[in-house]
Amino acid sequence: MNNNEEFLYIEDSKNDIYRLIRELNIKCVNLEELYKEYLPEVLKHDDHLMSLDVLFFQIELTQSDINNYTCLFNSFLSRMYGMYYKLYIKIIHSLKDIKLDNIFDGDIFIKFTPFDDINSREYKFEEIQKVHNTITNVISSITQYISKQKYSIEDDEVRTNKGVNISQLVFEKTHDNEILLQKTRLFNNILSNYYEYQKKFMKRMKLKLKVLYFQLDSDIEYETISRSDSKSNVSFDSSVDSELTKNKDFESVILDQLEFTPSVEDRKEKEKKNLYNVFIESLARCI
Repeated sequence: MNNNEEFLYIEDSKNDIYRLIRELNIKCVNLEELYKEYLPEVLKHDDHLMSLDVLFFQIELTQSDINNYTCLFNSFLSRMYGMYYKLYIKIIHSLKDIKLDNIFDGDIFIKFTPFDDINSREYKFEEIQKVHNTITNVISSITQYISKQKYSIEDDEVRTNKGVNISQLVFEKTHDNEILLQKTRLFNNILSNYYEYQKKFMKRMKLKLKVLYFQLDSDIEYETISRSDSKSNVSFDSSVDSELTKNKDFESVILDQLEFTPSVEDRKEKEKKNLYNVFIESLARCI
């Protein structure tokens, strides 16, 4: 994938996550409406006041989960802006000793909102997109300049071979070009690292939200009506969906697939404890 494709994937994942959060909030609203529907009936009898506690607790916990995931994701987007902003500043500083007029046509640098490491705040995704696109444009311009300089150096070397004494100029230009080349490699490697981390985080966030969504779908099967006018757009992979549909205890299905195997050290520690317990029991019998 090139940089634009990588970032488009991240943007699509962001949209998927917000869509999942929206669908989950709709389900919570439906549950709250159901709770309010039964509440007047329960209030008529003092003995029935605790009848809806489980439903209320379910709504409360689910909403808390959604709020926590939303807060976590917004915090991630804020840090995502910080990643790109700091890289942008790093690029500017690394180019301060280079004559930029030779590389860029006009001023492609933009003054962005400074990232605040101390005070948490939200940044619009459009700002993230803008600073990312500026970074890729700068790197692209430098790469094009490096390519032009490479051809220029090759022409100079031809003249040098013909007796024109410009060897030192060739050395200087080659040196400068190599520095720029290494800088762009560094910037591209940093970007690739960002993409890898961001895609991994978003994939895991989608997984968590889908599990929460399926949990609600599984728990509230008795309530077939959907108070939302629009159908849910949330779907699972067909093979996963069929497996979960066959077994309503979907938590067991997932846990079986993600079975935890103790490490060798854990097993040895458990064996030591078992031996110790056997020794203590034997000792107690002797006394």
